[in-house]
Amino acid sequence: MEKAQKSAGQERMSIRTERVKKNWALLAEGDQQGLYACFDIFYDDLYRFGVCMYKNPELVKESINNLFIELWRIQDKLSSVQNIQQYVLTIYKRILYKTYQQYSRETFTTTLEEAEIASGAAEQPYENILIASQQDEITKKRLQKALNQLTPRQIEIVQLRYFDQVSFCEIAEKTGLTERTIYNTLHNAIKVLRDVFLLALIVKLFS
Repeated sequence: MEKAQKSAGQERMSIRTERVKKNWALLAEGDQQGLYACFDIFYDDLYRFGVCMYKNPELVKESINNLFIELWRIQDKLSSVQNIQQYVLTIYKRILYKTYQQYSRETFTTTLEEAEIASGAAEQPYENILIASQQDEITKKRLQKALNQLTPRQIEIVQLRYFDQVSFCEIAEKTGLTERTIYNTLHNAIKVLRDVFLLALIVKLFS
C-alpha cells in the first residue's frame, strides 16, 4: 500500500514537472497560454510560501502578480533556465521582500501629491486596459467581471477617473468627497481590479 502511494505520488510529480516544462517553454516564446498555465501551476505554492513568510494575504497576492509581470517582461531570458522551480522562487523572494518594504513605508499621513507620484506609473497600465477594453471583446468581458466586484461608489470613481479622464479635484467637486477619500477609494478599487484582471493586465502591459 505504501509503495503504491509512493508510486502514485511520483507519477503526479512527474506529470507536474512535464506540465511546468511545457508551459515554461511556451512562456519563453511569448505565448500567452504558457503564461496563464504557469500562473495556475505555481499560484497555490507561491501563496502558501508567501503567507508563511509575511502573514499578509494582500501583500502576497500583489507579490505574485508582480512576479508574473516580471516573468512576462523577461520572457526572452527564460529558455536557458534549468531549474525552473528554484528560478521562480528566487525571483519571488526578492519581489516579496521589495513589496514588504513598500508596504512598510506606507502611512496614512502620505500626502495626496506624494501618493499621486507614487501611483502614477501603476495607474497608467490600468487606464490603458480600461480604454482598450471598449474595443476588445474578450478584455471587455474580463473588465465587466472585475467591475462586478466593486461597490457602486468605487465604480463611480473608476468611471470618472479612467473613462471620463476627470481629475481628483473635479471628482471631489462632483461627489462631495475629499481628495484623500477619493484616492483611497480608487486605490482599493484598483486592488480588486488587479486581482480579478491580472492576466489581462500583464498581456496588455507588455505585448
